[in-house]
Amino acid sequence: MNYLDSHCHINDAAFKDDLTIVLDNMAKADVKKALIVSSFIEDYQYAKAIKHPELSFKKSLGIYPDNVDECNDETLAAYYQYFKEADCTAIGEIGLDYHWNNTNKERQQYFFDKQLSMAEELGKPVIIHTRDAAQDTYDILKRHHCQGVMHCFSEKREMAKLFLKLGYYLSFSGTITFKNAKEPPEVVKITPLERLLVETDCPYMAPVPLRGKRNEPSFVVHTTRKVAELLMMDEEELLRVINHNYDRLFGE
Repeated sequence: MNYLDSHCHINDAAFKDDLTIVLDNMAKADVKKALIVSSFIEDYQYAKAIKHPELSFKKSLGIYPDNVDECNDETLAAYYQYFKEADCTAIGEIGLDYHWNNTNKERQQYFFDKQLSMAEELGKPVIIHTRDAAQDTYDILKRHHCQGVMHCFSEKREMAKLFLKLGYYLSFSGTITFKNAKEPPEVVKITPLERLLVETDCPYMAPVPLRGKRNEPSFVVHTTRKVAELLMMDEEELLRVINHNYDRLFGE
């Protein structure tokens, strides 16, 4: 079975000069699937143009919480038109982030709620970002009936159990390989196999032994192996599980 990256940003400016090499690196590392996440319509349009003969890409689009101050209902209407496209596999990443700005909580919650309603209407999965806002994120998600994934999950076990109870998948990034990561590896161990995904969130958070470098999808191999180690599981069997989960959530 092949590796996959369930959340990457290879449409980011960080890859503008060597994207072809990055894609070839994916193919060489047997990372054959990836979901390209966009926060802006222009990035989503660019993502649709990214192709490689050996690779399969899915795309998502969503208004990121850090961007809501520049958005209004017209912005939502414009995004909705793209959400309806067959190319738009999922809506995200969307959610709440109080780490950098906790003065606009109500505005973040408004756009989060609206996009969840759109996902419900369209029957599309959601990709959830939450940082320093786990309880509010949970409270809003519980008002909706969406399928989706908690991306780059780093919350405590108690919150993990609540999101799992709502039916969400948990996706783990390179942070689980960090020496100072205490909670995420423990959460991996309590996550049901049928709700488990891995990602890079590149260009950020490269895993050990590549920490400090610009992250890229081929590096997901290290994160996947760490998950297999934590679960004391055969890597090939874990790849089978992760591929099945990815296809079940986002479509084959």
